[in-house]
Amino acid sequence: MKRPLALLATVPLLLWGIFVMPDVIASAKGPWDWRRALIIASGILALWWMSAGMVLAARLPRVEQFFGGLDRLYRLHKHVGIGAGVIVFTHWMLEWLPKNLAKAGLIARPARGPRGPKGPEDFWIDIAKDVGEWAGYILLAMVVIALLRRIPYRYFRWVHKLFPLVFIAGAFHGLMLMPADFWLQPLGWLTAFMATLGVVPAVMALTGRIGVRRRVEAAVEAVTRHPDGVLEVVCRPAAAWPGHQSGQCVLADFGPAGEGAHPFTVASAWNPADGRIILAIKPLGDYTRALPGRVAVGQTIRLEGPYGGFTFNATQGDTSQVWVAGGIGVTPFIARLQELAARGGTRAPVDFFYSTADARPGYAADMPALCADAGVRLHRRHTGEAGPLPAEEVAACLKPGQTVWFCGPAAWGESLAEHLTTAGLLKPACFHRELFDFR
Repeated sequence: MKRPLALLATVPLLLWGIFVMPDVIASAKGPWDWRRALIIASGILALWWMSAGMVLAARLPRVEQFFGGLDRLYRLHKHVGIGAGVIVFTHWMLEWLPKNLAKAGLIARPARGPRGPKGPEDFWIDIAKDVGEWAGYILLAMVVIALLRRIPYRYFRWVHKLFPLVFIAGAFHGLMLMPADFWLQPLGWLTAFMATLGVVPAVMALTGRIGVRRRVEAAVEAVTRHPDGVLEVVCRPAAAWPGHQSGQCVLADFGPAGEGAHPFTVASAWNPADGRIILAIKPLGDYTRALPGRVAVGQTIRLEGPYGGFTFNATQGDTSQVWVAGGIGVTPFIARLQELAARGGTRAPVDFFYSTADARPGYAADMPALCADAGVRLHRRHTGEAGPLPAEEVAACLKPGQTVWFCGPAAWGESLAEHLTTAGLLKPACFHRELFDFR
Protein backbone atom coordinates (compact mmCIF):
# COMPACT_ATOMS: atom_id res chain seq x y z
CA MET A 1 0.00 0.00 0.00
CA LYS A 2 2.88 2.36 0.74
CA ARG A 3 4.23 2.17 -2.82
CA PRO A 4 1.07 3.51 -4.56
CA LEU A 5 0.85 6.36 -2.04
CA ALA A 6 4.54 7.20 -2.47
CA LEU A 7 4.19 7.12 -6.26
CA LEU A 8 1.10 9.31 -6.13
CA ALA A 9 3.06 11.91 -4.16
CA THR A 10 6.40 11.58 -5.94
CA VAL A 11 5.35 11.91 -9.59
CA PRO A 12 3.56 15.30 -9.43
CA LEU A 13 6.11 16.75 -7.00
CA LEU A 14 8.99 15.54 -9.17
CA LEU A 15 7.42 17.12 -12.26
CA TRP A 16 6.84 20.32 -10.30
CA GLY A 17 10.46 20.30 -9.16
CA ILE A 18 11.77 19.79 -12.70
CA PHE A 19 9.54 22.17 -14.65
CA VAL A 20 8.42 24.78 -12.10
CA MET A 21 10.99 25.01 -9.32
CA PRO A 22 13.79 26.56 -11.47
CA ASP A 23 11.54 29.47 -12.45
CA VAL A 24 10.39 29.93 -8.84
CA ILE A 25 13.98 30.04 -7.60
CA ALA A 26 14.93 32.52 -10.33
CA SER A 27 11.97 34.88 -9.88
CA ALA A 28 10.93 34.61 -6.21
CA LYS A 29 11.60 37.85 -4.33
CA GLY A 30 10.35 36.79 -0.91
CA PRO A 31 8.14 34.43 1.10
CA TRP A 32 4.94 35.60 -0.58
CA ASP A 33 6.20 34.42 -3.97
CA TRP A 34 7.10 31.07 -2.42
CA ARG A 35 3.66 30.96 -0.84
CA ARG A 36 2.00 31.30 -4.24
CA ALA A 37 4.22 28.56 -5.69
CA LEU A 38 3.38 26.21 -2.82
CA ILE A 39 -0.34 26.94 -3.14
CA ILE A 40 -0.16 25.86 -6.79
CA ALA A 41 1.92 22.77 -5.97
CA SER A 42 -0.41 21.63 -3.18
CA GLY A 43 -3.46 22.26 -5.38
CA ILE A 44 -2.06 20.07 -8.16
CA LEU A 45 -1.11 17.38 -5.65
CA ALA A 46 -4.63 17.46 -4.16
CA LEU A 47 -6.17 17.07 -7.63
CA TRP A 48 -4.01 14.02 -8.35
CA TRP A 49 -4.98 12.38 -5.05
CA MET A 50 -8.67 13.13 -5.42
CA SER A 51 -8.60 11.71 -8.97
CA ALA A 52 -6.93 8.55 -7.72
CA GLY A 53 -9.60 8.23 -5.02
CA MET A 54 -12.34 8.42 -7.64
CA VAL A 55 -10.68 5.80 -9.86
CA LEU A 56 -10.33 3.42 -6.91
CA ALA A 57 -13.97 3.98 -5.93
CA ALA A 58 -15.10 2.79 -9.38
CA ARG A 59 -14.32 -0.86 -8.48
CA LEU A 60 -12.97 -1.57 -11.96
CA PRO A 61 -12.19 -5.30 -12.29
CA ARG A 62 -8.63 -4.91 -13.53
CA VAL A 63 -7.82 -2.28 -10.90
CA GLU A 64 -9.27 -4.50 -8.18
CA GLN A 65 -7.22 -7.48 -9.37
CA PHE A 66 -4.06 -5.37 -9.57
CA PHE A 67 -4.33 -4.34 -5.92
CA GLY A 68 -5.23 -7.84 -4.71
CA GLY A 69 -8.95 -7.61 -4.00
CA LEU A 70 -11.74 -5.26 -3.04
CA ASP A 71 -10.71 -5.13 0.62
CA ARG A 72 -7.23 -3.85 -0.27
CA LEU A 73 -8.65 -1.55 -2.92
CA TYR A 74 -10.97 0.05 -0.35
CA ARG A 75 -8.22 0.31 2.22
CA LEU A 76 -6.05 2.16 -0.31
CA HIS A 77 -9.05 4.33 -1.23
CA LYS A 78 -9.47 5.20 2.44
CA HIS A 79 -5.84 6.25 2.85
CA VAL A 80 -5.89 8.21 -0.41
CA GLY A 81 -9.00 10.02 0.84
CA ILE A 82 -7.35 10.88 4.14
CA GLY A 83 -4.22 12.02 2.31
CA ALA A 84 -6.29 14.17 -0.04
CA GLY A 85 -7.97 15.76 2.97
CA VAL A 86 -4.60 16.59 4.55
CA ILE A 87 -3.32 18.07 1.28
CA VAL A 88 -6.48 20.12 0.78
CA PHE A 89 -6.20 21.42 4.35
CA THR A 90 -2.56 22.38 3.71
CA HIS A 91 -3.57 24.08 0.45
CA TRP A 92 -6.30 26.03 2.23
CA MET A 93 -4.03 27.08 5.11
CA LEU A 94 -1.34 28.30 2.70
CA GLU A 95 -3.99 30.53 1.16
CA TRP A 96 -5.95 31.56 4.24
CA LEU A 97 -3.46 31.87 7.12
CA PRO A 98 -0.87 34.33 5.71
CA LYS A 99 -3.60 36.50 4.20
CA ASN A 100 -5.47 36.78 7.50
CA LEU A 101 -2.31 37.29 9.51
CA ALA A 102 -1.50 40.18 7.20
CA LYS A 103 -5.00 41.62 7.64
CA ALA A 104 -4.53 41.46 11.41
CA GLY A 105 -1.23 43.35 11.06
CA LEU A 106 0.83 40.48 12.43
CA ILE A 107 2.94 40.06 9.29
CA ALA A 108 3.80 42.41 6.46
CA ARG A 109 2.44 41.92 2.97
CA PRO A 110 4.07 43.37 -0.16
CA ALA A 111 2.26 46.35 -1.64
CA ARG A 112 0.12 45.54 -4.64
CA GLY A 113 0.15 47.56 -7.80
CA PRO A 114 -3.03 48.91 -9.35
CA ARG A 115 -5.35 46.31 -10.87
CA GLY A 116 -6.80 46.71 -14.32
CA PRO A 117 -10.48 46.27 -15.17
CA LYS A 118 -11.86 42.74 -14.97
CA GLY A 119 -12.46 40.83 -18.18
CA PRO A 120 -14.73 37.86 -19.02
CA GLU A 121 -12.05 35.39 -17.92
CA ASP A 122 -12.02 36.94 -14.43
CA PHE A 123 -15.68 35.98 -14.02
CA TRP A 124 -14.83 32.28 -14.42
CA ILE A 125 -11.77 32.57 -12.22
CA ASP A 126 -13.86 34.10 -9.44
CA ILE A 127 -16.38 31.26 -9.77
CA ALA A 128 -13.56 28.70 -9.70
CA LYS A 129 -12.21 30.22 -6.48
CA ASP A 130 -15.60 30.14 -4.75
CA VAL A 131 -16.42 26.63 -5.96
CA GLY A 132 -13.01 25.33 -4.88
CA GLU A 133 -13.29 26.92 -1.45
CA TRP A 134 -16.66 25.29 -0.69
CA ALA A 135 -15.55 21.98 -2.18
CA GLY A 136 -12.58 22.05 0.18
CA TYR A 137 -14.80 22.67 3.20
CA ILE A 138 -17.07 19.77 2.25
CA LEU A 139 -14.13 17.44 1.63
CA LEU A 140 -12.62 18.19 5.02
CA ALA A 141 -16.00 17.57 6.69
CA MET A 142 -16.31 14.26 4.82
CA VAL A 143 -12.89 13.10 6.05
CA VAL A 144 -13.85 13.93 9.64
CA ILE A 145 -17.17 12.07 9.31
CA ALA A 146 -15.40 9.07 7.78
CA LEU A 147 -12.99 8.86 10.70
CA LEU A 148 -15.63 9.24 13.44
CA ARG A 149 -16.90 5.68 13.78
CA ARG A 150 -19.60 6.76 16.23
CA ILE A 151 -21.45 8.27 13.29
CA PRO A 152 -23.67 5.46 11.85
CA TYR A 153 -22.62 4.04 8.52
CA ARG A 154 -25.84 5.10 6.80
CA TYR A 155 -25.03 8.78 7.42
CA PHE A 156 -21.42 8.28 6.35
CA ARG A 157 -22.69 6.63 3.16
CA TRP A 158 -25.00 9.49 2.21
CA VAL A 159 -22.35 12.12 2.90
CA HIS A 160 -19.86 10.05 0.92
CA LYS A 161 -22.17 10.22 -2.09
CA LEU A 162 -21.37 13.94 -2.30
CA PHE A 163 -17.74 13.24 -3.17
CA PRO A 164 -18.22 12.95 -6.99
CA LEU A 165 -19.69 16.47 -6.99
CA VAL A 166 -16.91 17.67 -4.69
CA PHE A 167 -14.33 16.17 -7.01
CA ILE A 168 -15.81 17.74 -10.15
CA ALA A 169 -15.89 21.10 -8.36
CA GLY A 170 -12.28 20.62 -7.23
CA ALA A 171 -11.16 19.64 -10.74
CA PHE A 172 -12.84 22.75 -12.19
CA HIS A 173 -11.16 24.89 -9.53
CA GLY A 174 -7.73 23.36 -10.11
CA LEU A 175 -7.73 23.45 -13.91
CA MET A 176 -9.17 26.97 -14.12
CA LEU A 177 -6.57 28.39 -11.72
CA MET A 178 -3.59 26.48 -13.08
CA PRO A 179 -1.09 28.97 -14.58
CA ALA A 180 -1.30 29.25 -18.35
CA ASP A 181 2.33 28.26 -18.90
CA PHE A 182 1.69 24.90 -17.20
CA TRP A 183 -0.35 23.85 -20.24
CA LEU A 184 2.84 23.95 -22.29
CA GLN A 185 4.69 21.34 -20.22
CA PRO A 186 4.18 17.75 -18.95
CA LEU A 187 2.93 18.75 -15.49
CA GLY A 188 -0.08 20.50 -16.99
CA TRP A 189 -0.82 17.75 -19.50
CA LEU A 190 -0.65 14.98 -16.91
CA THR A 191 -2.72 16.96 -14.41
CA ALA A 192 -5.45 17.42 -17.02
CA PHE A 193 -5.21 13.70 -17.81
CA MET A 194 -5.56 12.79 -14.12
CA ALA A 195 -8.55 15.11 -13.81
CA THR A 196 -10.19 13.38 -16.80
CA LEU A 197 -9.52 9.96 -15.25
CA GLY A 198 -11.35 11.10 -12.13
CA VAL A 199 -14.27 12.79 -13.90
CA VAL A 200 -15.30 9.58 -15.69
CA PRO A 201 -15.95 7.52 -12.50
CA ALA A 202 -17.42 10.62 -10.85
CA VAL A 203 -20.08 10.77 -13.58
CA MET A 204 -20.56 7.00 -13.27
CA ALA A 205 -21.14 7.39 -9.53
CA LEU A 206 -23.64 10.21 -9.98
CA THR A 207 -25.60 8.17 -12.52
CA GLY A 208 -25.46 4.94 -10.49
CA ARG A 209 -23.32 3.10 -13.06
CA ILE A 210 -20.48 1.90 -10.81
CA GLY A 211 -20.56 -1.90 -10.62
CA VAL A 212 -23.79 -2.13 -12.64
CA ARG A 213 -22.38 -4.78 -15.01
CA ARG A 214 -21.58 -7.04 -12.08
CA ARG A 215 -25.00 -6.83 -10.41
CA VAL A 216 -27.60 -9.58 -10.43
CA GLU A 217 -30.86 -10.16 -8.64
CA ALA A 218 -31.05 -13.15 -6.29
CA ALA A 219 -34.01 -14.88 -4.69
CA VAL A 220 -33.74 -15.78 -1.00
CA GLU A 221 -34.54 -19.48 -0.56
CA ALA A 222 -33.72 -20.03 3.12
CA VAL A 223 -32.90 -17.97 6.20
CA THR A 224 -31.46 -19.61 9.33
CA ARG A 225 -30.38 -17.96 12.54
CA HIS A 226 -27.87 -20.14 14.41
CA PRO A 227 -27.54 -20.26 18.21
CA ASP A 228 -24.36 -18.18 18.09
CA GLY A 229 -26.25 -15.37 16.33
CA VAL A 230 -24.87 -15.98 12.82
CA LEU A 231 -27.50 -15.40 10.13
CA GLU A 232 -27.26 -17.82 7.21
CA VAL A 233 -28.90 -16.62 4.00
CA VAL A 234 -29.22 -19.06 1.10
CA CYS A 235 -30.02 -17.37 -2.19
CA ARG A 236 -30.16 -18.25 -5.86
CA PRO A 237 -28.70 -15.60 -8.18
CA ALA A 238 -29.97 -15.02 -11.68
CA ALA A 239 -28.45 -16.90 -14.61
CA ALA A 240 -26.16 -13.96 -15.32
CA TRP A 241 -24.12 -14.75 -12.19
CA PRO A 242 -20.65 -15.76 -13.44
CA GLY A 243 -19.80 -17.91 -10.43
CA HIS A 244 -17.11 -17.22 -7.86
CA GLN A 245 -13.88 -18.63 -6.51
CA SER A 246 -13.76 -19.91 -2.95
CA GLY A 247 -12.83 -17.06 -0.62
CA GLN A 248 -14.34 -14.27 -2.70
CA CYS A 249 -16.98 -11.83 -1.47
CA VAL A 250 -20.03 -10.06 -2.82
CA LEU A 251 -21.66 -6.71 -2.17
CA ALA A 252 -25.15 -7.58 -0.97
CA ASP A 253 -28.02 -5.10 -0.86
CA PHE A 254 -30.94 -6.38 1.23
CA GLY A 255 -33.31 -3.54 0.45
CA PRO A 256 -34.30 -0.01 1.44
CA ALA A 257 -32.66 0.22 4.85
CA GLY A 258 -30.63 3.31 4.01
CA GLU A 259 -27.42 1.28 4.10
CA GLY A 260 -26.92 0.17 0.51
CA ALA A 261 -24.68 -2.79 -0.31
CA HIS A 262 -22.35 -4.35 2.27
CA PRO A 263 -19.47 -6.76 1.63
CA PHE A 264 -19.92 -10.36 2.76
CA THR A 265 -17.67 -13.33 2.06
CA VAL A 266 -19.47 -16.15 0.28
CA ALA A 267 -19.62 -19.15 2.62
CA SER A 268 -20.13 -21.77 -0.08
CA ALA A 269 -18.21 -23.14 -3.04
CA TRP A 270 -19.73 -22.46 -6.44
CA ASN A 271 -21.57 -25.39 -7.99
CA PRO A 272 -23.18 -24.47 -11.34
CA ALA A 273 -25.49 -27.49 -11.12
CA ASP A 274 -26.86 -26.25 -7.80
CA GLY A 275 -26.72 -22.53 -8.57
CA ARG A 276 -27.02 -21.29 -4.98
CA ILE A 277 -24.72 -19.25 -2.77
CA ILE A 278 -24.67 -18.91 1.01
CA LEU A 279 -23.93 -15.78 3.02
CA ALA A 280 -23.06 -16.11 6.72
CA ILE A 281 -23.55 -12.80 8.55
CA LYS A 282 -22.52 -12.15 12.14
CA PRO A 283 -24.31 -9.36 14.06
CA LEU A 284 -21.39 -6.98 14.50
CA GLY A 285 -23.18 -3.63 14.10
CA ASP A 286 -26.56 -1.92 13.94
CA TYR A 287 -27.16 -2.98 10.35
CA THR A 288 -26.27 -6.66 10.71
CA ARG A 289 -28.09 -6.95 14.03
CA ALA A 290 -31.28 -5.74 12.35
CA LEU A 291 -30.97 -8.01 9.29
CA PRO A 292 -32.90 -11.01 10.71
CA GLY A 293 -36.02 -8.84 10.74
CA ARG A 294 -35.43 -7.57 7.20
CA VAL A 295 -34.65 -10.77 5.30
CA ALA A 296 -37.32 -13.34 4.46
CA VAL A 297 -37.72 -16.33 2.18
CA GLY A 298 -38.96 -15.25 -1.24
CA GLN A 299 -37.41 -11.82 -0.99
CA THR A 300 -35.28 -10.53 -3.87
CA ILE A 301 -31.89 -9.08 -3.00
CA ARG A 302 -29.18 -7.59 -5.17
CA LEU A 303 -25.68 -9.04 -5.41
CA GLU A 304 -22.63 -7.42 -6.99
CA GLY A 305 -19.42 -9.25 -7.68
CA PRO A 306 -17.65 -11.49 -7.23
CA TYR A 307 -14.79 -9.54 -5.69
CA GLY A 308 -11.66 -10.39 -3.75
CA GLY A 309 -8.25 -11.98 -4.06
CA PHE A 310 -8.36 -14.23 -0.97
CA THR A 311 -8.61 -17.30 -3.20
CA PHE A 312 -5.96 -19.66 -1.76
CA ASN A 313 -3.80 -19.44 -4.92
CA ALA A 314 -6.38 -21.72 -6.53
CA THR A 315 -5.18 -20.86 -10.04
CA GLN A 316 -1.76 -22.30 -9.18
CA GLY A 317 -3.13 -25.69 -8.13
CA ASP A 318 -2.94 -27.24 -4.68
CA THR A 319 -0.15 -25.94 -2.47
CA SER A 320 0.80 -26.77 1.11
CA GLN A 321 -0.79 -24.14 3.36
CA VAL A 322 -1.64 -23.18 6.93
CA TRP A 323 -5.07 -21.64 7.57
CA VAL A 324 -6.02 -19.59 10.62
CA ALA A 325 -9.60 -18.43 11.28
CA GLY A 326 -11.38 -16.77 14.15
CA GLY A 327 -15.16 -16.60 14.58
CA ILE A 328 -17.04 -15.56 11.45
CA GLY A 329 -13.67 -15.41 9.69
CA VAL A 330 -14.27 -19.09 8.95
CA THR A 331 -16.51 -18.29 5.96
CA PRO A 332 -13.87 -18.27 3.18
CA PHE A 333 -12.42 -21.51 4.54
CA ILE A 334 -15.81 -23.22 4.49
CA ALA A 335 -16.12 -22.44 0.80
CA ARG A 336 -12.63 -23.79 0.13
CA LEU A 337 -13.29 -26.94 2.19
CA GLN A 338 -16.47 -27.62 0.23
CA GLU A 339 -14.55 -27.20 -3.01
CA LEU A 340 -11.80 -29.59 -1.91
CA ALA A 341 -14.29 -32.15 -0.57
CA ALA A 342 -16.25 -32.12 -3.83
CA ARG A 343 -13.20 -33.20 -5.78
CA GLY A 344 -12.05 -35.85 -3.32
CA GLY A 345 -9.75 -33.90 -1.01
CA THR A 346 -6.64 -31.78 -1.18
CA ARG A 347 -3.47 -33.11 -2.77
CA ALA A 348 -1.17 -31.02 -0.55
CA PRO A 349 -0.99 -30.86 3.28
CA VAL A 350 -3.17 -28.19 4.90
CA ASP A 351 -3.35 -27.40 8.63
CA PHE A 352 -6.41 -25.45 9.72
CA PHE A 353 -6.49 -23.58 13.05
CA TYR A 354 -10.05 -22.54 13.92
CA SER A 355 -10.81 -20.55 17.09
CA THR A 356 -14.16 -19.61 18.60
CA ALA A 357 -15.07 -18.13 21.96
CA ASP A 358 -16.73 -21.26 23.35
CA ALA A 359 -17.77 -24.81 22.52
CA ARG A 360 -21.48 -24.12 22.00
CA PRO A 361 -22.85 -25.56 18.76
CA GLY A 362 -23.44 -22.86 16.21
CA TYR A 363 -22.47 -21.98 12.70
CA ALA A 364 -19.98 -24.42 11.12
CA ALA A 365 -20.85 -27.10 13.66
CA ASP A 366 -20.03 -29.75 11.03
CA MET A 367 -16.48 -28.48 10.64
CA PRO A 368 -14.73 -31.75 11.74
CA ALA A 369 -16.62 -33.81 9.13
CA LEU A 370 -16.06 -31.20 6.42
CA CYS A 371 -12.31 -31.10 7.13
CA ALA A 372 -12.16 -34.89 7.05
CA ASP A 373 -13.86 -34.98 3.64
CA ALA A 374 -11.45 -32.31 2.35
CA GLY A 375 -8.33 -34.01 3.74
CA VAL A 376 -7.48 -30.99 5.92
CA ARG A 377 -6.04 -31.34 9.45
CA LEU A 378 -8.26 -29.39 11.85
CA HIS A 379 -6.83 -27.79 15.01
CA ARG A 380 -9.92 -26.66 16.96
CA ARG A 381 -9.61 -24.22 19.87
CA HIS A 382 -12.23 -22.78 22.23
CA THR A 383 -10.60 -19.62 23.54
CA GLY A 384 -13.03 -19.25 26.44
CA GLU A 385 -11.65 -22.46 27.93
CA ALA A 386 -8.10 -22.75 26.55
CA GLY A 387 -7.24 -19.08 26.05
CA PRO A 388 -6.08 -17.38 22.84
CA LEU A 389 -4.31 -19.46 20.22
CA PRO A 390 -0.55 -19.02 20.73
CA ALA A 391 1.39 -17.99 17.64
CA GLU A 392 3.93 -20.69 18.55
CA GLU A 393 1.36 -23.41 17.77
CA VAL A 394 0.88 -22.05 14.29
CA ALA A 395 4.63 -21.65 13.84
CA ALA A 396 5.19 -25.28 14.87
CA CYS A 397 3.12 -26.47 11.87
CA LEU A 398 4.75 -24.09 9.41
CA LYS A 399 7.17 -25.65 6.94
CA PRO A 400 9.45 -24.01 4.34
CA GLY A 401 7.59 -22.95 1.22
CA GLN A 402 4.16 -22.85 2.85
CA THR A 403 1.81 -19.88 2.86
CA VAL A 404 -0.46 -18.73 5.68
CA TRP A 405 -4.06 -17.67 5.06
CA PHE A 406 -5.69 -15.72 7.89
CA CYS A 407 -9.20 -14.39 8.41
CA GLY A 408 -10.22 -13.03 11.80
CA PRO A 409 -9.81 -10.03 14.10
CA ALA A 410 -7.42 -7.45 12.65
CA ALA A 411 -5.25 -7.12 15.77
CA TRP A 412 -4.77 -10.87 15.93
CA GLY A 413 -3.80 -11.02 12.27
CA GLU A 414 -1.23 -8.26 12.66
CA SER A 415 0.26 -9.91 15.75
CA LEU A 416 0.46 -13.34 14.08
CA ALA A 417 2.01 -11.93 10.91
CA GLU A 418 4.61 -10.02 12.93
CA HIS A 419 5.53 -13.11 14.96
CA LEU A 420 5.93 -15.36 11.93
CA THR A 421 7.84 -12.85 9.81
CA THR A 422 10.17 -11.47 12.48
CA ALA A 423 11.06 -15.02 13.49
CA GLY A 424 12.16 -15.64 9.92
CA LEU A 425 9.59 -18.41 9.43
CA LEU A 426 7.62 -16.66 6.72
CA LYS A 427 8.11 -13.96 4.11
CA PRO A 428 5.64 -11.06 4.48
CA ALA A 429 4.28 -11.73 0.98
CA CYS A 430 3.36 -15.28 2.04
CA PHE A 431 0.97 -14.11 4.78
CA HIS A 432 -2.43 -13.58 3.19
CA ARG A 433 -5.05 -11.77 5.22
CA GLU A 434 -8.67 -10.89 4.58
CA LEU A 435 -9.33 -7.26 5.53
CA PHE A 436 -12.91 -6.52 6.60
CA ASP A 437 -12.34 -2.97 7.83
CA PHE A 438 -14.04 -1.11 5.00
CA ARG A 439 -14.46 2.18 6.88
